[in-house]
Amino acid sequence: MNEEKFDGSERRVASERPEIPGDTRREIERLKSSFVKTLVRDVRLPLTSVLGLLELFESKLQAREPFDAEDRQLLSLAIESGDRMRRVLDEHLEVAQSSERPLSLNLEDVDALRLIEEVAEPLRAEAALRGVEMDVQSSSRSLRLRVDVRETRRALQYLLSCALSATPDGRTVRVEAQMLRGTRASDDGRSFVLINVTDSGGGIAPEELPFVFDPFHASRDSHGCETSGVGLAIAKRVAAAHGGNVAVRSQPRVGTTYSLILPAAQAKVVQGGSRILIVEDAPDLLLLLRKLVERMGFQVEIAQGAGEALEILREKPVDLLMTDWAMPVMNGGELIAAMKADDSLRHIPTIVLTGHDTDHERTQAQSVGCDRFLVKPIMRDELQRIISELLTVNA
Repeated sequence: MNEEKFDGSERRVASERPEIPGDTRREIERLKSSFVKTLVRDVRLPLTSVLGLLELFESKLQAREPFDAEDRQLLSLAIESGDRMRRVLDEHLEVAQSSERPLSLNLEDVDALRLIEEVAEPLRAEAALRGVEMDVQSSSRSLRLRVDVRETRRALQYLLSCALSATPDGRTVRVEAQMLRGTRASDDGRSFVLINVTDSGGGIAPEELPFVFDPFHASRDSHGCETSGVGLAIAKRVAAAHGGNVAVRSQPRVGTTYSLILPAAQAKVVQGGSRILIVEDAPDLLLLLRKLVERMGFQVEIAQGAGEALEILREKPVDLLMTDWAMPVMNGGELIAAMKADDSLRHIPTIVLTGHDTDHERTQAQSVGCDRFLVKPIMRDELQRIISELLTVNA
């Protein structure tokens, strides 16, 4: 009797459930199946390491063999593999619950180049073992982000790790940061920073590109190497939470670039209180530059040589250095190099002025840490824009 009531109740509940269309039901089943397959694949490798090491330790214990230094290293490897499994499970759980649990951000201003270097540094050891160079560059040494540092570090780790994995031995991973202007400035006036992460791998096949950020799809490059989309999906989620984005472009047998777009720290130019040091050995041009910069509202110090400039830098607070490149005794590059070697001066942004637009000079200027490279004749509007970019403080 009770059984009949139970069955009737079940039939009534079933009849009250909304009917799921066949296509939707099949898509749900596909996603569930993909989720399980992806999870199993990502856990299997570290699990294999843990089980293999435990079996090794068990056999040594049974044989009463002492543990040596190599065994301790293997034990550390087992712990790392176990931690990797934990991270994999956490990542899959995060992706599965992403619609239910939006990211909570703790925003702060941070130096973009420093953050990228902090993420890249631990990966350089692995890269060095394979002869892979990790080249980090920035269009400006004063780029600042307004982000959740922990989440942004995580997104960068996924992108850099993905690029390193895809890059063959002896090749290069390039990371470039620059201010993004125009199209990505949002309606509320925010500016954005573009971080491009480029590998030298086999590239992603065109038919695979639409699925790159699908967490349950494994993309293959032109060499057949497989990449899980879980980490990339999380990176995209982090960017979206900041009002940014992650995009991808790829060319088979050439490489792939992931473009991470994040909000820049809001900045304002401090004109009245900012002091600019102009270094130029030609008196007439020095006078012209002085008048030009003073009319922009800045305080100006002048020097006709690098030695005099260094004396001023050590005696007075200077917010920006603008120097000619070709000068007698010590040129502009040597002046900047001397500044970068001094802990009290290395933070000062620099602009190089030159009459010779050559790749050699540009490379030299970049190698010593120059922030901007301008070719004479200098246009007033361009100079003011660049000074405004470099002379910033957090709003």
